[in-house]
Amino acid sequence: MIKEWDVIVVGGGHAGIEAALAATRIGCRVVLISAKISRIGEMSCNPAIGGIAKGTIVREIDALDGSMARSADATTLHFRMLNRRKGPAVWGPRVQSDAAEYARIQQLYIGNKGIDVIEDEVTGLDGVTEMVTGVRCRKIGTIRGKTVVLAAGTFLRGRLFRGDELWKGGRIGDISADSLERDLAERMFHVERFKTGTPARIVRSTVNTAELEVQQSEGTDFTFSFDERRPSTKEEVCYITYTDKNTMNIAKDFLHLSPLMAGRIEGTGPRYCPSYEDKVVKFPDRERHKIFVEPMGYCSRDFYLNGLSTSLPREAQISMVRSLPGFRRAEISDYGYAVEYSYFDFSEIDDTLRLRRTENVFAAGQICGTSGYEEAAGLGLIAGANAGRFAKNLELLKLSRMNSYIGVMIDDIVSKGADEPYRMFSSRAENRLHLRQDNADRRLYKSGDRFGILSQEKRELLHSSLKEADTIGNILDSETVDGTRISKWCRRPGISVEDVVARSHSLIDRDKRVLASVLLDEKYRGYIERNLRRHESSRNLENISLRRIGSYMEIDEICWEAREVLERDRPDTMARAEKIPGIRPTDLHGLLIYLGRQGST
Repeated sequence: MIKEWDVIVVGGGHAGIEAALAATRIGCRVVLISAKISRIGEMSCNPAIGGIAKGTIVREIDALDGSMARSADATTLHFRMLNRRKGPAVWGPRVQSDAAEYARIQQLYIGNKGIDVIEDEVTGLDGVTEMVTGVRCRKIGTIRGKTVVLAAGTFLRGRLFRGDELWKGGRIGDISADSLERDLAERMFHVERFKTGTPARIVRSTVNTAELEVQQSEGTDFTFSFDERRPSTKEEVCYITYTDKNTMNIAKDFLHLSPLMAGRIEGTGPRYCPSYEDKVVKFPDRERHKIFVEPMGYCSRDFYLNGLSTSLPREAQISMVRSLPGFRRAEISDYGYAVEYSYFDFSEIDDTLRLRRTENVFAAGQICGTSGYEEAAGLGLIAGANAGRFAKNLELLKLSRMNSYIGVMIDDIVSKGADEPYRMFSSRAENRLHLRQDNADRRLYKSGDRFGILSQEKRELLHSSLKEADTIGNILDSETVDGTRISKWCRRPGISVEDVVARSHSLIDRDKRVLASVLLDEKYRGYIERNLRRHESSRNLENISLRRIGSYMEIDEICWEAREVLERDRPDTMARAEKIPGIRPTDLHGLLIYLGRQGST
């Protein structure tokens, strides 16, 4: 056995996998420690990858040579491009994956890259906090390493809740990393508590799908990976059903047994993915809620009820499920539950994902306060890359929020933290017209190449795409339509790729995917340049006073959630408002518009 690894990765979830692979691409000797090797890469909740903003993160992960995109493509059962009613800048590719097959392929990536895997429980860091020398494991003792990546997910003092039931675990069937959390607390790291949850799984054969609304796959050749390897040919149908007044009344009858409502759960849950009982309390006038019925795998035994997350008792769950159209005879294979866990306060993490009071410990995934597979994987890739680069005494990678969603996420987390599990939204990015899923390869090629996290194959592929884009850009700038450069002419409303190709024979044989992406760059060019100028000017926010604002609740230019937060905290300046969790760039822009109007009246 190796006496000392370059990088020790603690945890085999989505963050841990990308961390281990990224460090390996840099040329490091890596060991991944998981409490259960068989559960590495498991989709603990919904077996889906992507979505609005999240799909762009997956493409950015692929542009940095991560594995999530390729695994999602290989296991796709159902595809949809979300947000098509809006502009291409905020389209969100999403696939339903075969959960078991996805985990199997991720495990193959780990094995094929020569990463050592140890099944054990990490009970603490080893050595002084400022420069640790490795980790301590329950069974095999101390493992030495130059750097450590903590990617423990929801396992730090994880507690599972269902009605009156309470037991230890990071997820059903797994341990709770109590000893590791205790060691971190003794080292004076500041941790907080969050909560998340999952719905019941239903035996598919007991569901009458004829009563459900069918949601067919869009059946496109889209791939998350820029390698454009053919996606899975297996296909599944997803369905939609709805809760009704009866479902709501059942939940109300059991609210007194809800661990959340009873206050036994202290951690804050995700506002945009609440439990069903939370919906009942917060939206009492809304009886009907949409429930997405999604298969756990190809011809799998179980359905996943997306939208019916709950920690109510078993008897409440079976009654609620059977109140749904098509589910009158449904059987539950696994009951839903809530999980409460610890995460690092944002003040502990810097913009390289290194813990501030150490030289060589990095954090990734849900212990950074995020929620979701995609967010975890993006953080894991950056944490692993930086752990590897630290081990080799190289400059650490920092992504700009103006050039990637991963950069936005990291900047938000380390600068102002989150008062609920952080989920990526396109509205969090002031430069979202540039941060599109179609151009992630071109946006991040230089960072990936400069910091050594691209394989030779990926480097050649992305460099080829960049060269193709440059060639297309030169054609658009040099050729004209009716005396107007094509690069300017194509910005007109309604001009399509086909229209541009029809006006330029030089573009007929060019890569249509790259051409479409370059045309979007041109269409949005004015907005993108304005956003960059606005970003530069935002550095003067400290000089903009908010003291003369009477009531934020009357400012129509900002969203309702921002009004409530600003009214509560009453920041003195725009700079302080920017640092408040829940305040987005669009809200800051709205405040500037409001102040400008007030100044002109």
